[in-house]
Amino acid sequence: MKIGEFAKLCGTKISVLRHYDRERLLEPQHIDEFSGYRYYTSEQILSFYRINALKKAGFSLQEIKEIISGKKTNKEIDTIFSQKESYFLDALKNLKEAKIMMTKLDIVFKDDKAIIKRSADDNALDLCMVAEAEIKSADYQRVSQYEITDNKIMCKVVKLGDEVPQPKKKVPFVNDEAVIGKWEIKGIFAVKEDYINNIFCDNTGFYGGDVKYLYFLPDGEEYWGCGWTKGFFINNAYLTGCIYNEYEIHEKPDGTYMLITLRDNEACRGGQPTYLSLKKADSNRYSAKDIARRDDIDKPFVNDERVIGKWVAHSFLATDWDESDFPTEREPIEDLYFKELHFSPDGHAKCVYEDAVFEGDDTVTWTKNYLLRKWNWSACEYEIRTVDEKDYMIIEWKSGDYRYGGYDTNYNLKNRGMLFSIYSPSTTWYPAAGQLDATYSDYRLNGVGNGGYYWSASPKIDGAYSLFFTQNSQYYPSENKSRAAGCSIRCQKE
Repeated sequence: MKIGEFAKLCGTKISVLRHYDRERLLEPQHIDEFSGYRYYTSEQILSFYRINALKKAGFSLQEIKEIISGKKTNKEIDTIFSQKESYFLDALKNLKEAKIMMTKLDIVFKDDKAIIKRSADDNALDLCMVAEAEIKSADYQRVSQYEITDNKIMCKVVKLGDEVPQPKKKVPFVNDEAVIGKWEIKGIFAVKEDYINNIFCDNTGFYGGDVKYLYFLPDGEEYWGCGWTKGFFINNAYLTGCIYNEYEIHEKPDGTYMLITLRDNEACRGGQPTYLSLKKADSNRYSAKDIARRDDIDKPFVNDERVIGKWVAHSFLATDWDESDFPTEREPIEDLYFKELHFSPDGHAKCVYEDAVFEGDDTVTWTKNYLLRKWNWSACEYEIRTVDEKDYMIIEWKSGDYRYGGYDTNYNLKNRGMLFSIYSPSTTWYPAAGQLDATYSDYRLNGVGNGGYYWSASPKIDGAYSLFFTQNSQYYPSENKSRAAGCSIRCQKE
């Protein structure tokens, strides 16, 4: 049957079937080579309904393709469904929490207490969840459990002030084999009783929730401002002093837990310690080198005359800085940690930081477009801009946040994309420019920064072959795209 008849039987639109064909999800049984007409069989109706059911269940087209490919075992398909179910349960939980957070509280701070009015039919735990955020946003810290009555909820609080620098101190290292290894961060509790009762855990409290693990390295080796000695987790990542935080080990039915009395930012602002909960993931004897993100630093030297010379730090650029406001008019910042860069011919380099100088070809070198900091395995990409007849270098800052914390760099030079080798030292850059998506009535620009769609000169049926790649380094060099799709064109000299 023709595509129009098949669409009616399936209760769908022809455009949907064409889209499924382009995605190689449901291809016609036969295409007439002269007319281009698509023909389907009645057996394919079941395939359509399966695709439709999976789509309604929240699966992406790529996931559906994997499920119906016939390459997955029943066990693998069951795992996919279990993962999707878990995702939706988490999403439902987050939705409920979001709805709760929209509640407006009648909260009063009086003396050393926070008092929240409530009616008997209000869910007390929901109100307490909102109160956690309200108290923090008012620069208070909760230092007791909640007292709940029929008409109010109350807790003790302290008003936080300015951050107080901590004294620097150092104690000798004492080993504790029980803590060596990888620990999963479970969350932060405002008071110890919350940890005991497992309520009001703040999963976003430690470094904004982006850090999932802490490591206790053999011999107390430090990384990213973190270290340890028997009885103490040592943190000096963002404070001027060295903070000793007591830890204790708890054995529970589901594993080994650590509770750290954490003297964090709130404690350094006149508050009380909070309680960081961790669960033992393994007892491997990692080194700082093992757990760090490592770039490709073995790049061959390529000269770049533009960079040779001395460069003095001017400003720090955040990821969202406005290119129209290039910081040339600003006064140079004098107290930047990163002070100077020296680029010498033949790839020699020197970095000057606040109290340290790094140089030597086994420590730091450079090649065109990159500063190669070998002591911390990072390749920092740079670019040079000339503004008002003056040269400025913009360079990626790859600190411990990048190497150990999983954070991206503070400045990224390019949009996401992919480099394609052409069997020579040169490469061709294809930005991830997305496409004008024909599946939407307004032809919206879709996939920018995540995928690249490029026309080829080879026709196919109602369109042409195309190159498609994803941010996960997957690429498809012979995708069939309809003429209705808006793909990029990259011209190259033959």
